[in-house]
Parts: sequence; structure tokens; C-alpha cells
Amino acid sequence: MKKTCILSPDRQLTEEEQSLVWKKPPSHIESEAEKRIYEEIVRNWNYGEMKISTILLEGDAGSGKTQIAKALSSDFNLPYTKVTCFADMDKSDVLGSILPVLSEEDGNSDKVEYRYYPSEIVRAYENGWLLEIQEPTVIRDAAVLMALNSALEPDGSLNLPTRIAHRHPDFIAVITTNRGYNGFRPLNEALRDRVQHAEKLDLPPKEVMMERAKAKTGYESEPVLSLLAETIMVLDETARANAIKGVAGMRSYIFWVDAVQSGASIQKSLYYKVLYKITTDPQELVILEQALASHGLTEKLEEMDHICQSQQDGENPEVMELNISVNGEFSTKTDQADKNAVRLRKSEDSEGHSDTSRDENTDIPSNDNGENGTPFYHKLDKSDTNELQKKEFRKQLNREARQSVQGSVQEDIKLIVHRLEVTDQNREEYNRMMTTLMPVIWELIRKTNPLLEHELSAEFAKSQLYGTKFCADQVAAMDFRTFARKRPPEEEPSIAVALRIDESASMSAFGRLEAAKQAAVALYEFCTGCGIPIMVYGDTADRSKMEQMSIYAYTDFESKDPDEKYSLMNIQARSNNRDGMALRIISERLLKARQKTKFIISISDGQPKAMPDYTGAKAKNDMIETLQEFRKKGIQFLAAAIGQDKDSIRDLYGAENTLDITDLKQLPARLVQVIARLL
Repeated sequence: MKKTCILSPDRQLTEEEQSLVWKKPPSHIESEAEKRIYEEIVRNWNYGEMKISTILLEGDAGSGKTQIAKALSSDFNLPYTKVTCFADMDKSDVLGSILPVLSEEDGNSDKVEYRYYPSEIVRAYENGWLLEIQEPTVIRDAAVLMALNSALEPDGSLNLPTRIAHRHPDFIAVITTNRGYNGFRPLNEALRDRVQHAEKLDLPPKEVMMERAKAKTGYESEPVLSLLAETIMVLDETARANAIKGVAGMRSYIFWVDAVQSGASIQKSLYYKVLYKITTDPQELVILEQALASHGLTEKLEEMDHICQSQQDGENPEVMELNISVNGEFSTKTDQADKNAVRLRKSEDSEGHSDTSRDENTDIPSNDNGENGTPFYHKLDKSDTNELQKKEFRKQLNREARQSVQGSVQEDIKLIVHRLEVTDQNREEYNRMMTTLMPVIWELIRKTNPLLEHELSAEFAKSQLYGTKFCADQVAAMDFRTFARKRPPEEEPSIAVALRIDESASMSAFGRLEAAKQAAVALYEFCTGCGIPIMVYGDTADRSKMEQMSIYAYTDFESKDPDEKYSLMNIQARSNNRDGMALRIISERLLKARQKTKFIISISDGQPKAMPDYTGAKAKNDMIETLQEFRKKGIQFLAAAIGQDKDSIRDLYGAENTLDITDLKQLPARLVQVIARLL
């Protein structure tokens, strides 16, 4: 590849522009992607509509996107600049701003004038620079994306507050975006359509990784470089397969190599240079560690670490040297060769070192050991305070439930709200179920969390020095705060979710109960993973004459019990179902959540039916009235029909609010996807 290709030979850069042209360091190694982009731009530069001037580089962090953008600046002798996009970008960040400034004509004057200040995008656009646009996927304002779209047109222009700016012939835009990082969402289709060349950047082959690490760090040990590169590749593959958000990339590899070169332990530096950059979640770290062990890399890293440390100490790991002074005493001075030193070599049949110690005085009694030395295990009793809090919370739920049905046709129904105790068996069953569900859930959490972090906000903050809206009513204040900008999004997600499970006797058939359990676990883990408040309630009717309606509050968004999720394993088929009453109680409870959007999913396999006469038209009318009442209060309903009465359920909830689940295995994923789409 040529060293430099001047796209416009007659163009003379200013001193400032020349200082912005990136200089390739000696350690820079041209990648195949850089060569390919260079050749494409040069080949099509003078072909009018076929000219390539907008490039998309998409890949994980550390894959070399910014390095390529800078390298292209050097290849074409163009000034390099960049803009990092953020969620609250507005048009002023693209087009520039008009700001009030004191007049320069008279230093003592209070005269104020408004002056236009171009953005970095406008400067690059008008002057023909190479502009790197980092992470445009996080932008949430459609007006900003439209402004960028017009800027990326081959013969585009920008409508600035004071004039119209036209695209310089030498202007090159390089869009760089991560895959799967915080703030990631699909790139706007119109923006993607204006790209003339795109590159998907992944980890390079091991040989290329080693070559780059040598160039960057100067470290030459081939075995170490090879082993570390192989480790990075396994971690990267494992993180992707298990939907772990972090990335093991070239940056992690190079800085790990640098740490090892400086004398750090290979195993210890693996954590603070690589693993903790991927994740600090204990469960995810276990997955990564198991992947290394299954590939035999844990032992190899330990062995290589031992070799490196021995070489640094200038010692043979198979030899131990004892230094004896002239008077026969042990000496620790080993900085000089000693004629009295005794060198002991480990024999071939040696199994290592002995870590046994003499304990002649172990007959001292210990309060923590029994007579035979067996340790006592002190089991902590349950806190009386926690038990009291659970009891009070259960009373609160019963009190609120009875209040919610007052004035309805269900007012005289005898009702009890239960909070079930958790057993060790519940925990084991829950964890087994989690093993099969979590890969799908983690993937959806990874994709959904960025959307929650950048939710739309339609509210404007007035009295700003600059912004996207001019507020004429603020001019009289004479404080120059005459603009409005969009407020940032809320820190918490703006949605709360309730899952209602029909626990009628018919749920025991055809695997419906197991599907409902899995759906409850999947939805609970997804919502808690995204910080979305969730409550999971089950219900049945006619357990006894004194308990005509039973509500099982398995999880609740106000509960402080960390073990309540395990009670989901107590979901079971019981008796009849009084759907209208259950939905009324759950809706009233959900209304207490402060989130704006409230969503109830009902899993049911049939029509409502309870003694003595809650069936047919009476039950149907009660259901319809309940749904209408709480829809007016802002609650959205969705029914997951998993039984034979799907048509009847569709009539109650509406066709657009009913999921027809023919394959019960799809139920957990379908419900989680529904919540993800809402966001």
C-alpha cells in the first residue's frame, strides 16, 4: 500500500490542519481492513456517484476501529477529528449553537451579541477533514439522526442557524460502533443506507495478535504471546456464547502482555487485565474460569507463570540452594556465589514439597471443636425482626386485597393472601431450571439494558443558554436563557410488570404447569436483571368455605425478602379460578408502583369458573368490566392462552392482546420478548 495518497493534489493544508493529521507510530501494523478501505477509496474517488466517502466500522471494543480511522487520516493526509455521540444529543450538537457573548468593541460595555459557534461536525464537514463518528447507535432523538443523514449525502448540505453549509469534496466520514455494549441499539436504517463500505471487525487471527503485541510492547517471548492470545480467544468466544456483556479484545490482550513483561504474574494479571474488564459478576466469572479449565488453559497458564517467575529470579525451578557461612550457620546472602553453598536437585520420583507441620501442642481445648476435634458449625437462627417484617407485609397485602374488591361483585367473597415459605428443595429446583433458561435470558438482558439506559424523554427544560427550542416568553427576563433542551431520561426503567398465573386444577394437564413455572422464572430473572419492578401472583378459588379466594403472592416489587423467588417452585394446580377478582387485586396492587407504564400478563388455560355461580355470562361480564376499568387507569393487559379455550380467552382480552401459545416450550421466551419489545 502506498504511504500517502493525496486526494486533492492542489489542496494546501493550514498549519492547524497539518497538526491534526495523524502520524502513524512505528508500532502500527496495517490490517487487512485498512488496506481494503484504502484501495476502495482510491479506486472510486473520482467516479462521481460511485465515490466512497462514508465508511462503517462495526465491532467489539478493542477491535481497532478508531485505529483504522486514524490510519486513514495518515493514508490520505487529512486532518483527523472525532465526535462521540451520546443519548441526549440534540441538533445543536450537530449543527452548532448561537450563544450570547459580551461585545468585544468596548471592553467596559455591557452590550451583548449572539454569535454562532460551529460544532466539530460542521468544521470537518466544511473543511474537508476525516471525521470519526463514534457510537451513533445511542442517539435517541430522530431529529439528530435526520441531520446526520443529510450530512452524509454525497452532495449533502447542512442548514445552519446562520447559513447553509455544503459538503467539502475531501470530507470522509467513518462511523464506528460497538456490538453489544451499553447504549447499543441497531444502527438507524437510513444512516446505514448512506454507507458505501462497511467492515465487520472481530478478533484477528492469533498470529496477527502476537505480531501486534510485539510491535506495541516489544515483548518477544513466542510461547507466552501464543498462550495469552489463545486465552483471549477462548474468553471472547465464551462471553459471546453465554451472552456476557463484556469483551475480551485486543486492548485487553496488549495490556495483559505489557503487565506480564513488567514482571506481573500471568494468573493474577489475567483477572485485573482481562476477566474483570469482561465482568465482575461471580456467576459469569465462574463460567469463564470453567471455559479456561475445559480447554486446559488453566494448567498451561499456571505452568507458564511458574516458568516466567523462575526465569526472572534467575533460578532453576528443579534446584534449591542452601548457603552455609564459614562458621556453619545458615546464611540468606545469595547475591554472590558461595563456595560453601549446597545445591539440592529434586529427584525424579519427588512428588513436590511437603506442607505437613508438627503439631505436638494440639491438645489445647477449643470452643469451636468437639472432643474428637470435629468442628462445631454454628447455625444462625432466623432474625426475629425479619420474621416480624414478613408477617407485617403479609398482613398489608391481605388488607389491601380486601380493600380492592370493595364495591365490586366480589365484595363478599372470603379472601386470603398467602406468602409461602421457601425450602431447600425449592432452591435446588429453581437453580436447575435456571441452568436451562439463563442463556436466553442473559442474551435478552444484554440487548434490552441499553434501551432502558436511553429511554426517550419528551420533556424540555427551559431557561437554558442554548438548546433546540427558542422560548420567546423567556426574553423579558434579560438573562439570555432563552432556549430549551430535552431533559435526560429517568434513571429507573419506566415500566412495572405483573405476572398472573391461573392455578386451577386443569393446569396440571399437558405440561402447562411446568411451562407456567418456567415462564415465571424467566420473566422474573429478566425483569430483575433489567431493574424492572415485577410481581408474580398465582390464584385459585374454592379451597374451602372459609377461603373462597386464594391469592399466592410469590414475588412482589415492595418485598425485601431476597429468597422469595424460590417460592415460584410452589406454583401448582389447585382448584377453580375466579379471574375477575384476581385481576382486580393484582391491578390495584400494580397501580401502587411509581412507574408510568404498567403491564399485566395473565397465563390461563380456560374460562373463569368458581362456586356457586361464577361462570358463563356473569363471569365474562365481570372480566370485561374489570379489564375496561383498569385499562382506563393506564394498565395494559396481555393474555397468554395455553389451553383449549383460546377463542374464549381471545374474546375476553381482545385478539390484539392475546398470545396463542401452541408450543408450551416457547412460552418463557415469548413472554420475555414481549416485555423487551415494549421497551
